[in-house]
Amino acid sequence: MPVTPPGVQPPAGPGRQSTMTSTPGVLCVHAHPDDEALFTGGLLASCAEQGLRTGVVTCTWQQGDARVEELRRSLEILGAGEPRLLGYRDSGMGGENTFCAAPFDEAVSRLVAHLREFRPEAVVTYDAFGTYGHPDHIRAHRVTLAAAEAANCVQLYPEAGEPWQIGALYLAVLPRSAVAGAWRTLFGGDVPAPGPGVPGVPDEQVALRLDVRPWVDRKWAALLAHESETARGAGAARLAGLPERVRQDLLGTECFLRRDLAPPSTVRTTLF
Repeated sequence: MPVTPPGVQPPAGPGRQSTMTSTPGVLCVHAHPDDEALFTGGLLASCAEQGLRTGVVTCTWQQGDARVEELRRSLEILGAGEPRLLGYRDSGMGGENTFCAAPFDEAVSRLVAHLREFRPEAVVTYDAFGTYGHPDHIRAHRVTLAAAEAANCVQLYPEAGEPWQIGALYLAVLPRSAVAGAWRTLFGGDVPAPGPGVPGVPDEQVALRLDVRPWVDRKWAALLAHESETARGAGAARLAGLPERVRQDLLGTECFLRRDLAPPSTVRTTLF
């Protein structure tokens, strides 16, 4: 296998694969630290509680940064293992090695290595709009779709490990009805009409609505682990000022589209 690029956490290696794949796994791919809690915190906590293997690949930030330590605490709360990093910079920071400016094939190959090492039945990322339009989220969607297909292609990235068939992709979305309710709660005023730049998909397109209220306290604790984001008014900061009941309503459902990559009968995880 090639030398691991600086700042990239390598997969653990093929020696773990036989034991890891004895239990079905769910791997989330997120753009930034705190996205794992906001979009999939309930999903991860629920899966971990059921005994499934869970993990998170984060596309930006590098080992040694404060935000990665916050990510580590969040993943510990959610039961999702150690941070797995692609090693790029947040595209909003500018400079070299940003995620959106990185060579696409390079990013795909790095993610394929994680997919083949973790060997999940289900992979979770954002929809085509990145859920709410962030460029790094849109890039994560595109890289994940390409990597999920390539992971089982023996001709592609042979240095990244043995091929692995992923059963299904789940794409985190915001139903239009949820956007309308959250908009009034968080911002007040009229809800923008659907259109370019406005988040949300028609409710009838949503394939899966997970009731994660039993795990919402854990999800909230994972969000609060990202102290640097809260301190600058991002992340959980706006939610922190809401009454607990309102906050739980906003965080208590996680919604997804589904894209099958293998016959559904062959996917071992039954959560979905």
